[in-house]
Amino acid sequence: MMRCKRLLKSTVGLFCAVAELYSGPVRAEDASAAETAAARSLAVEGLKLAQAGDCTAAVPKLERAEKLYHAAVVASRLGECYVNVGRLVEGTEILRKLLREPQPADATPALSKALDRAQRALDAAKPRIAGLTVKVAAVQDMSVKLDGVVVPSALVDTEIPTDPGEHSIDVSAPGFLKSSTHVKVAEAEKKSVSLTLTRDPNAVVVAPTSDAAAHQATPTSPTNPAPQPALAGERSALPRATANHTAAYVSLGIGAAGVVAGGVLGILTLKQHKTLQGQCPGDVCPPDKQDDLRSAKQLGNFSTIAFGIGGAGLALGTVLLFTLGSSTTDHAQLAPSSRFAGISSARVAVGPGQVVLDGDF
Repeated sequence: MMRCKRLLKSTVGLFCAVAELYSGPVRAEDASAAETAAARSLAVEGLKLAQAGDCTAAVPKLERAEKLYHAAVVASRLGECYVNVGRLVEGTEILRKLLREPQPADATPALSKALDRAQRALDAAKPRIAGLTVKVAAVQDMSVKLDGVVVPSALVDTEIPTDPGEHSIDVSAPGFLKSSTHVKVAEAEKKSVSLTLTRDPNAVVVAPTSDAAAHQATPTSPTNPAPQPALAGERSALPRATANHTAAYVSLGIGAAGVVAGGVLGILTLKQHKTLQGQCPGDVCPPDKQDDLRSAKQLGNFSTIAFGIGGAGLALGTVLLFTLGSSTTDHAQLAPSSRFAGISSARVAVGPGQVVLDGDF
């Protein structure tokens, strides 16, 4: 330690201080022994290059050493080299982070000197940072890139700390032509750049299938506001779908057949009843006419049942004709259900001796 204190002002002293920083016991949560040794070697090589004024070659070695094992001396010189090669924003952020770290009360001379050097480098670099503001009318799914890096939407139309030099700005969005520009800013200069997105005439327009899909497919802008929901009573812009009346026609056909069958059976019943009236005086039939009497009663029952089925079929068919919706699923989901005489859907059930017509009102 005493030898390092005596040599601290020389290059050899600086490397000695680095060796001290990496010579402590390795904790389980820190780098392994092999990584610590590699970090020490890279740090010494990087510090040699930085001491010689070659920060361009020093930066990769210092970055790798700092990634393997954090040391204040290495981080301080890495931040300085970033500033020297024109990466002011990254350099000042590394120096700020280093100076905010808690330091031991018995800091070594090497650590104290590194912190003092970091503070001086930070104070000198902060006024040199430029500011760039990108202004663009926001549209849906818009992407803004500065030097190929996506700019968060919160930073659009806000001053962004920027390194001095030339920068590229690209703005894109679905359905619009890409807008790009290059801008050059000097040290400490504040500059604003405005870009405009123009609709792409060759963009494929996707036909909307619903209000939500239409809102997603069409980007919004000040000149192209988002579609408003339809007011009550407005006609839907969707094409009218053809209704499927097959069930209604089948029910009407069954109803008509039932009425016809009931009528025919009724006529046969009346004829047989008239015949029996002449053969059964006082409504009392002899034994040889009992079979004819039973047959007439059965025909009458069948006629009644046929009329019941026919009436139910006609009623159900009429209701279905006016209440059935579109044959397409999309239209059925979007269009309100139609009603006839207060009935939104109908059901029929035929059982022994009864016909039941039911529905939703």
